[in-house]
Amino acid sequence: MAEIAAKKERKGLSRLAPLQTKTLVDQVVDAIVEATARGEFLPGDRIVEAEVARALNVSRIPVREALRLLESQSVVVSERYRGMRLMSVDIHGLEKILRVRLALEQLAGAEAIGRIKEGLADTGPLEHILARMHAAADAEDSFGVAKLDTEFHRCLCQLSGNDVLVRSWEPLSRQLTIIFGLATLRKPVKGIVAEHDDVIAALRAGDRDKYNRLMEIHILEYTRAVDYEDLVEQLRKIEENHKAV
Repeated sequence: MAEIAAKKERKGLSRLAPLQTKTLVDQVVDAIVEATARGEFLPGDRIVEAEVARALNVSRIPVREALRLLESQSVVVSERYRGMRLMSVDIHGLEKILRVRLALEQLAGAEAIGRIKEGLADTGPLEHILARMHAAADAEDSFGVAKLDTEFHRCLCQLSGNDVLVRSWEPLSRQLTIIFGLATLRKPVKGIVAEHDDVIAALRAGDRDKYNRLMEIHILEYTRAVDYEDLVEQLRKIEENHKAV
C-alpha cells in the first residue's frame, strides 16, 4: 500500500510545472523588449547602458549582461563607435527572419500533425493560449496579444516534439515579440488573433497542405502588409514633436 501511495504522489507531482524565478537580467531583457514592442524604444535607437540602468533603478551590470544576451539574439546590434542599437525593421532584414521562421514552423506543423494523428499530442495547449489571446484583444491589451502570439508559436514548435527545432526557433522569439507588438500599432488586434483560429483548425484536421498555405499567409503576407519602416518613422516624428513641446 505504501508503494502505491508513493507512486500516486509521484504521479501527482509530475503534473506540476516547475517554478521559474526570473533573474534581474531576465527582467531587464523583458523590459527592453516590451518597451520596443510598445514603440517606446524604436528600432534603430541607440541603447545607452547607463540610461537604461537609471530608468530601471538597477546597476549597470545586469543591463550590460541583458544587452549581451539581446545581442546574441540580434535584438540589439553593436556598432563600432556607435554603441548598441536596437534591431532594424527594414524589409530586407525582416524577410530573412520571416523565411527562416516559415521553414521552421511549417516543419513544426508537419511533425505536430503526425504526433496528433498518433495520439501523442493534441491542440489543447494552443487552444488555451488562443483563448487568452482573445481575452487580451477584448481588453485592448496590445502587448499582451503580442506576448501571447509569441507563446502560441513557441507552443506550436513544442508540439512537434522536436527539441532541435524548438532550440532553433527560440533565438527568434524576442525579435518576433517586437515585430508582433509593432504590428498591433497598425493592425486591429482582434484580426491578428483571429488568424490563429484557422491554424488550429488545420492542425486538428490533419490538413498539412492547408496548414502550409495558412502559414505562408500568416507569416509572410500579413507581415509584409505592415510597412514597419513607415511606422517607425511616424512614431519617431511623434516622439520628436513631444520633445519639442
